[in-house]
Amino acid sequence: MKIYNKKGFVWGLCWTLAGAFCLYRDIVSPDDFFPQQIKSVALSVLMLAMGLTGFIRAFSRSATRQDRIEALDERNRLVRLKTDALTLRILGYVQLFCLALGILAYAFTQNIVFGCLFLFSGLSITLTAVIAIAAAIYYEKRV
Repeated sequence: MKIYNKKGFVWGLCWTLAGAFCLYRDIVSPDDFFPQQIKSVALSVLMLAMGLTGFIRAFSRSATRQDRIEALDERNRLVRLKTDALTLRILGYVQLFCLALGILAYAFTQNIVFGCLFLFSGLSITLTAVIAIAAAIYYEKRV
Protein backbone atom coordinates (compact mmCIF):
# COMPACT_ATOMS: atom_id res chain seq x y z
CA MET A 1 0.00 0.00 0.00
CA LYS A 2 1.29 3.40 -0.97
CA ILE A 3 0.87 6.44 1.23
CA TYR A 4 -0.21 9.35 -0.97
CA ASN A 5 -0.71 11.93 1.76
CA LYS A 6 2.09 11.68 4.34
CA LYS A 7 0.89 14.65 6.37
CA GLY A 8 -2.64 13.21 6.53
CA PHE A 9 -1.18 9.83 7.44
CA VAL A 10 0.79 11.26 10.38
CA TRP A 11 -2.16 13.35 11.62
CA GLY A 12 -4.51 10.39 11.22
CA LEU A 13 -2.13 8.16 13.13
CA CYS A 14 -1.75 10.74 15.94
CA TRP A 15 -5.53 11.27 16.25
CA THR A 16 -6.14 7.51 16.17
CA LEU A 17 -3.58 6.84 18.89
CA ALA A 18 -4.86 9.72 21.04
CA GLY A 19 -8.48 8.56 20.63
CA ALA A 20 -7.59 4.94 21.40
CA PHE A 21 -5.62 5.98 24.49
CA CYS A 22 -8.44 8.22 25.76
CA LEU A 23 -11.02 5.51 25.13
CA TYR A 24 -8.84 2.98 26.95
CA ARG A 25 -8.43 5.43 29.86
CA ASP A 26 -12.18 6.05 29.96
CA ILE A 27 -12.92 2.32 30.12
CA VAL A 28 -10.19 1.37 32.62
CA SER A 29 -10.71 4.24 35.06
CA PRO A 30 -14.19 5.68 34.51
CA ASP A 31 -15.24 8.98 36.01
CA ASP A 32 -17.62 8.89 39.00
CA PHE A 33 -19.86 11.56 37.51
CA PHE A 34 -21.90 9.77 34.83
CA PRO A 35 -22.53 12.72 32.45
CA GLN A 36 -18.78 13.47 32.48
CA GLN A 37 -18.09 9.81 31.69
CA ILE A 38 -20.48 9.90 28.72
CA LYS A 39 -18.87 13.12 27.45
CA SER A 40 -15.38 11.63 27.74
CA VAL A 41 -16.33 8.47 25.87
CA ALA A 42 -18.10 10.46 23.15
CA LEU A 43 -15.07 12.73 22.64
CA SER A 44 -12.76 9.71 22.57
CA VAL A 45 -14.89 8.01 19.92
CA LEU A 46 -14.98 11.26 17.91
CA MET A 47 -11.17 11.54 18.06
CA LEU A 48 -10.84 7.91 17.05
CA ALA A 49 -13.22 8.37 14.11
CA MET A 50 -11.40 11.51 12.91
CA GLY A 51 -8.08 9.72 13.14
CA LEU A 52 -9.26 6.64 11.29
CA THR A 53 -10.82 8.78 8.56
CA GLY A 54 -7.59 10.73 8.03
CA PHE A 55 -5.55 7.53 8.21
CA ILE A 56 -7.66 5.78 5.57
CA ARG A 57 -7.81 8.85 3.29
CA ALA A 58 -3.98 8.93 3.25
CA PHE A 59 -3.96 5.70 1.23
CA SER A 60 -6.47 6.89 -1.39
CA ARG A 61 -5.11 8.66 -4.47
CA SER A 62 -8.42 10.35 -5.31
CA ALA A 63 -9.01 11.50 -1.73
CA THR A 64 -5.49 12.95 -1.60
CA ARG A 65 -6.04 14.77 -4.89
CA GLN A 66 -9.35 16.14 -3.59
CA ASP A 67 -7.70 17.31 -0.34
CA ARG A 68 -4.93 19.10 -2.24
CA ILE A 69 -7.38 20.82 -4.58
CA GLU A 70 -9.42 21.96 -1.58
CA ALA A 71 -6.31 23.19 0.24
CA LEU A 72 -5.16 25.20 -2.79
CA ASP A 73 -8.59 26.65 -3.57
CA GLU A 74 -8.37 30.45 -3.58
CA ARG A 75 -11.73 30.98 -1.89
CA ASN A 76 -10.86 28.62 0.97
CA ARG A 77 -7.50 30.35 1.43
CA LEU A 78 -9.16 33.79 1.50
CA VAL A 79 -11.77 32.65 4.01
CA ARG A 80 -9.07 31.15 6.22
CA LEU A 81 -6.95 34.29 5.98
CA LYS A 82 -9.88 36.55 6.94
CA THR A 83 -10.95 34.16 9.73
CA ASP A 84 -7.45 34.08 11.21
CA ALA A 85 -7.17 37.87 11.08
CA LEU A 86 -10.54 38.36 12.76
CA THR A 87 -9.72 35.75 15.39
CA LEU A 88 -6.42 37.45 16.20
CA ARG A 89 -8.13 40.83 16.43
CA ILE A 90 -10.85 39.50 18.78
CA LEU A 91 -8.29 37.70 20.95
CA GLY A 92 -6.29 40.93 21.19
CA TYR A 93 -9.35 42.75 22.52
CA VAL A 94 -10.06 39.93 24.98
CA GLN A 95 -6.46 40.08 26.22
CA LEU A 96 -6.68 43.84 26.60
CA PHE A 97 -9.96 43.49 28.52
CA CYS A 98 -8.41 40.88 30.85
CA LEU A 99 -5.40 43.14 31.37
CA ALA A 100 -7.60 46.09 32.37
CA LEU A 101 -9.78 43.85 34.52
CA GLY A 102 -6.71 42.43 36.28
CA ILE A 103 -5.31 45.90 36.95
CA LEU A 104 -8.59 47.21 38.37
CA ALA A 105 -9.29 44.10 40.44
CA TYR A 106 -5.76 44.07 41.89
CA ALA A 107 -5.95 47.80 42.67
CA PHE A 108 -9.17 47.34 44.65
CA THR A 109 -8.55 44.00 46.37
CA GLN A 110 -4.74 43.61 46.54
CA ASN A 111 -5.34 39.90 45.85
CA ILE A 112 -2.39 38.16 44.17
CA VAL A 113 -4.72 36.15 41.91
CA PHE A 114 -5.79 39.32 40.12
CA GLY A 115 -2.15 40.36 39.90
CA CYS A 116 -1.43 37.08 38.10
CA LEU A 117 -4.32 37.79 35.71
CA PHE A 118 -2.71 41.15 34.94
CA LEU A 119 0.73 39.56 34.56
CA PHE A 120 -0.32 36.74 32.23
CA SER A 121 -2.50 38.99 30.11
CA GLY A 122 0.36 41.46 29.76
CA LEU A 123 2.81 38.70 28.84
CA SER A 124 0.35 37.34 26.30
CA ILE A 125 -0.13 40.75 24.67
CA THR A 126 3.64 41.27 24.58
CA LEU A 127 4.25 37.85 23.04
CA THR A 128 1.55 38.47 20.43
CA ALA A 129 3.11 41.83 19.51
CA VAL A 130 6.61 40.32 19.22
CA ILE A 131 5.31 37.50 17.00
CA ALA A 132 3.41 40.00 14.82
CA ILE A 133 6.55 42.13 14.40
CA ALA A 134 8.67 39.06 13.56
CA ALA A 135 6.09 37.85 11.02
CA ALA A 136 5.91 41.31 9.44
CA ILE A 137 9.70 41.45 9.09
CA TYR A 138 9.78 37.92 7.67
CA TYR A 139 7.10 38.62 5.07
CA GLU A 140 8.54 42.03 4.14
CA LYS A 141 11.74 40.28 3.13
CA ARG A 142 9.94 37.47 1.32
CA VAL A 143 7.40 39.49 -0.66
